[in-house]
Amino acid sequence: MRPSMRMRFACGWTLCLLSVWGCARPGATAGTLAQATHPETPMATSDPHAALPPALAQLNAERRRGAVHERVSGIEIDDPYRALESDTPETRRWIDAQTARTEQALATARDPAAEERLRKLLSIGTIGDVAVGGSRVFFTLREGERERPALYVVDQSKPATAATLGAPLVDPGSYGEHASLDFVDPSNDGRYVAFGISENGDERSVLRVYDVQEKQLLRDTIAHAKWASLSWLHDASGFYYTRYPSVGEPNYDAANEDSYYQRVFFHRLGGDPKRDELVFTGQEPTDFPAASVDETDRYVVFSNFRTWTASDMWLWDRGAKASTRHVAPNPTDLAAVITGADKLTSGCVRGGQLYLLTNLDAPHKRVLRVDPAHAGDRSAWQTMVPETQVSIEDAAFSTHALALQAIDDLHSELMLFSPNGKAVGNATLPTRGSVDALSVAPDGKKLAFVFSSFFYPPTLFSYDVETRALTQLYQVQNDLDTSSFVLERAQVPSADGTQVNVYYVHKQDLVRDGKTPVLLEGYGGFDVSLLPELHRSALYFVERGGIYAVANLRGGGEFGEAFHRAGMLENKPHVFEDFEAVIRWFSTSGYSNPSRIAITGGSNGGLLMGAMITRVPKTFAAAVSYVGLYDMLRYPLFPPAALWTTEYGDPKDPTAAKYLHAYSPYHRVLDGTAYPSVLLETADHDTRVFYGHSTKFAARLQDANRGPHPIYFYMEHAMGHGHGTGLSDLVRRESRKYAFLSSALGM
Repeated sequence: MRPSMRMRFACGWTLCLLSVWGCARPGATAGTLAQATHPETPMATSDPHAALPPALAQLNAERRRGAVHERVSGIEIDDPYRALESDTPETRRWIDAQTARTEQALATARDPAAEERLRKLLSIGTIGDVAVGGSRVFFTLREGERERPALYVVDQSKPATAATLGAPLVDPGSYGEHASLDFVDPSNDGRYVAFGISENGDERSVLRVYDVQEKQLLRDTIAHAKWASLSWLHDASGFYYTRYPSVGEPNYDAANEDSYYQRVFFHRLGGDPKRDELVFTGQEPTDFPAASVDETDRYVVFSNFRTWTASDMWLWDRGAKASTRHVAPNPTDLAAVITGADKLTSGCVRGGQLYLLTNLDAPHKRVLRVDPAHAGDRSAWQTMVPETQVSIEDAAFSTHALALQAIDDLHSELMLFSPNGKAVGNATLPTRGSVDALSVAPDGKKLAFVFSSFFYPPTLFSYDVETRALTQLYQVQNDLDTSSFVLERAQVPSADGTQVNVYYVHKQDLVRDGKTPVLLEGYGGFDVSLLPELHRSALYFVERGGIYAVANLRGGGEFGEAFHRAGMLENKPHVFEDFEAVIRWFSTSGYSNPSRIAITGGSNGGLLMGAMITRVPKTFAAAVSYVGLYDMLRYPLFPPAALWTTEYGDPKDPTAAKYLHAYSPYHRVLDGTAYPSVLLETADHDTRVFYGHSTKFAARLQDANRGPHPIYFYMEHAMGHGHGTGLSDLVRRESRKYAFLSSALGM
């Protein structure tokens, strides 16, 4: 799951693929390619480690003694492994034994040369958390042998290389062996930068502030800043920020810290955080409020994101005189801009105008403008950028320009407008790829962002909105040679006829003989868009002669909000149908067959894997699933999963319980079934998806499986949902995955 709202919104605060497009033209259907050559065939040959060792079978039997039969919203439910939800010595013994079995079984398939190659590929750098402050561009970078991203800074007019970049401003390694950077928010002038540090990948951040000018860490330290958003006053004297309750405050829950009741506070730089003033709070424990201050410090926009599909907004005018301003409003000071709608709206004030990015009456989003004095009067709203068929993902506003990050035909476009809404044109990007982390200072003339594609390594760019000059500020070091690779793209009809895009990479000399190994990835949820970007370890699979593919499923954001809603709540089965269609297509198109196809996904994509394992186990040979949800009738009971009921539905609602039960992977496992090879991974410090989903699902599959293929479980330690994973951790995980896939696919 992603924290809060998946996207970055218009004013820069965060709430929770290839350069060549191959031979299959955009819009080509499966019918334009080779037709069926392989029916569903038996999966790969039997694995010698398939049988569950007697000791593990005994542990399963012991944990099954906690079986529960109950009624949930009128539905009779069997939960044979309820005991594996509890953190007990018995559960820990089960976890340790299962993990050891997986490690031992896959050790025989490991190849030192493969690990060496994976380390080299995974050492290609990542760039993220781009944020502009004054003339400075702050960004996180991990490359080479560095374990985790560190915080760096460059001047927008001075491109850097690895030799000239210098030392990081903040190295998370100085805070602990498993510490990681969670967020980066500079002051508007770039003098200071606030950042979050958490341990073991749990994302439970402590907020700190670094003085860039004096090159020193300030004493300001704020706990409970998980998934925090910040907005600095223009004079850098303080900032609005979000955090969760502390000890002694209302709604503090010692058993489930940093899960619900996020609120907006104000911190005066140098002040005691314990005395920070509460400024704004939402109505529900799952609300995500945030503040955005304009470049004059007069106006504050308060947004409250109620779900992945809805938000409210209020505007506070602090007054024209700085001397009479307060840091917190009275309730009567707030002017409602938009409330109660099941639509997403974000915005900020720039140059004395309130700008709104919204999908209200515009599923692909549009930009509106209004005088703050009439912010709540919809008749006064002016359309600045109308809705088109291009989906807007993000926006960056300054007093000089509006930049829109949009998706057009499954790649990013960067669209530029003047403050009055006149189209300036699109930035010329290096190739078809993905723009990420778009940022601009409130009064800035230069944007900054990251660009990458399957064949284009992550690169930090600056864009001058006046001269329209694109400047490369930093590119990760690499020696990639992808000249022998090809990207192809196809449209595959789903069960109801909806066309599902799939793009896939392989070697140029691929022979379509129905025997090529395939690794297919999917997600399909939370408005998340899967666009072209560099997939490092996937290159290893392609180098070995395989096809790596990504499917754009309903539930994602690639084609606007209607596309998202077509795969959420009662429509979730459409996501599974889409992915199933793509799996089958790789057999019927002549590329592969079920014994050579593997699938993978994590988090919400892990739910997708569970659905495929239990819906169509004969259509593929192996599944690798990370930190997934599998028990859809109990998921909201494990914080912070109540955040996701608007995406999936609430099991307390009989209507939702019925469709959740119908696809819930844990409840769809059938005794006596021959399942494909499965590797289920989770992590002990995952504060998004509870590890109990994976323990229960693994045990249930092991009990039911009557086929020749193994069901493996693995728990990572000192790691979380994925954030903060170190290079060494990645190498071990990917080596384990490819050892598993090599065995399962006969590679």
